[in-house]
Amino acid sequence: MKKFLHDTSGGVPVIFIGLLFFLLLTAALIMEMGAAYENYYDVETILQRCCNSAVEKNISDEYRADHILYLDETAAIRDFVSFTQADMPKKYTVVISSAESTATPPSLTVSGTVRFSTLFAPYGFDDVSFDFKVRATNYRLE
Repeated sequence: MKKFLHDTSGGVPVIFIGLLFFLLLTAALIMEMGAAYENYYDVETILQRCCNSAVEKNISDEYRADHILYLDETAAIRDFVSFTQADMPKKYTVVISSAESTATPPSLTVSGTVRFSTLFAPYGFDDVSFDFKVRATNYRLE
């Protein structure tokens, strides 16, 4: 090994450059993967907040005095879509595949796909897409 390291033929710098390139490539991929998961976490937080807000906004006030919670289902789905369009940053593309709701107890479940670009998109790599499923249910605890 000592003879190999003191070799004057130029083999050591090539190996060193190769290992350095591999190390930098690995670090870039790990950072990109972390950034993708961070973006997914941000999107999931926004979607959950939109789902919670849509359910809370569309519970009929007429029944609250009698401790009955009743959800306007079509309005809740419509408001979820509008909240998502208003709150979601433009770099994310959200495709909703299904939205299900129940009037009593008030609940809304939405599933779909989120798509966004990565740092490597200018070099021909595809966008990253994640499936999501958010659910909001409102129970009266009194």
